[in-house]
Amino acid sequence: MNSLAIRHLKRASSSAHGPSVTERESIDFVVDGASLLDSLVKSDDGHGDFMGCFVRGFSTANERKKDQLTGAGEPDTEDGRYLLYVCPECGDIGCGAYSARIKVTGETTEWYNFAYENGYEPARILTSVGPFSFTRRDYDATIGMAAAV
Repeated sequence: MNSLAIRHLKRASSSAHGPSVTERESIDFVVDGASLLDSLVKSDDGHGDFMGCFVRGFSTANERKKDQLTGAGEPDTEDGRYLLYVCPECGDIGCGAYSARIKVTGETTEWYNFAYENGYEPARILTSVGPFSFTRRDYDATIGMAAAV
């Protein structure tokens, strides 16, 4: 089994050199001691300007996301993926997002088939990340803490 923890992500606001950047506080997932966002960005050779799917100040959305990630809600995409990291300005998949498929069973939750997607091109599968299996009890508790950001 893999371990799942959370850490806070803070994106500072800025308007010094061009367009304004909105401050965001969100949650990063830490799998086996490593930032999942960092692993995804490295695997994709992309930029790291994303916010986690649990964002301070968005309690209703956080509860809905908690339901999704614990098996009580529908996926974000038509092909069955759950968005884990999204655009820190608007949260829209169209700006690019990291996602995964999630399988919840009686005793475990699995994250697998990670991808970068934008909703208008085929998902780019990131084969060097995952799959990860978590003990369901510990996983649900960690997701509950993340939703309370």
